[in-house]
Amino acid sequence: MRKFFISAGACRASHYLFAALLGGAAIMIGADASSALDFAKHPADSATVNAVEVKGNIETGDAVALQAYIVKLPPKKVTVVYLNSLGGSLEEGMALGRLFYRARIRTAVVGKDVVCRSACSTAFLGGRDFETGEPWRVKGSTARLGFHSFEIDWKDKEYTAEDMSNAIARTQKITLAMADYMIEVGASLEFLRARLRASVETMSYMSNEEALSLGIYIANDKTGELITSAQVKSPRAGS
Repeated sequence: MRKFFISAGACRASHYLFAALLGGAAIMIGADASSALDFAKHPADSATVNAVEVKGNIETGDAVALQAYIVKLPPKKVTVVYLNSLGGSLEEGMALGRLFYRARIRTAVVGKDVVCRSACSTAFLGGRDFETGEPWRVKGSTARLGFHSFEIDWKDKEYTAEDMSNAIARTQKITLAMADYMIEVGASLEFLRARLRASVETMSYMSNEEALSLGIYIANDKTGELITSAQVKSPRAGS
C-alpha cells in the first residue's frame, strides 16, 4: 500500500504531551474495559508515523480501550487511525471522535473494500492534525464513507400520544447531541444533513466530490496522491 501521509520527524516531547492527553483515563480505567473493536499495526506504520488499524463493531468501552492501546505506542509525532467498521454504538462513535480530536489523531478510511459507516463515520469526523490543530481526515478514492439517519426501536404494539411525544423528544435529543458533537470537533453541520437525508433503512455514501467540499482529503488509491479542496480548481477560476 502506498504511504501518502506526510512524514514528520520523531519528537519525544510531543509524544509525552500526547501520552498525557491520553493516559489519564486509560490508566485509571485500564485496558481491560469491554471492547468489540480490534486494534493492530497498519501497513502504513513507519519510523515517523504510528499507523493503527481499528476494525470491527463499535461498542461501549472501545474509546477507553483504544486510549490504552495508543498510549503504549513508540514515541512518534504523528498518529493515524485507519477505520474499517460497519458501525455500532452512536454514543461510542462520538466518544472515539472526541478522543481523536482532543489527542490530535488523524483519521483515515482508505483501502480496497474498506467501509466506514454509521457510528464509524461519526468517529471519523474527529480526526485532527497534531501540529496545526486543524481537521485532518482522509478518504480513499474507492473507500466508502456512509451516513444514515437515527434509529428508533419501534415495537409491535399500539402507541399512545405520550409514546409518540417521547419518541419525538428522543429524536430531538439525539439530533442536538450530534450537532453539539460536530461543533466540538470542528466538523461542518453539513455532515448532520448527510445523516438526516438518508432513511434508517438506507445508507447515504458520500462521494469524493462532496467529501472534498466538506474539507475531507481524498487519497488517490492508484497514485497515492493526497488531494485537498484547495487543489481542486473552481469552475470560475481564471474567468
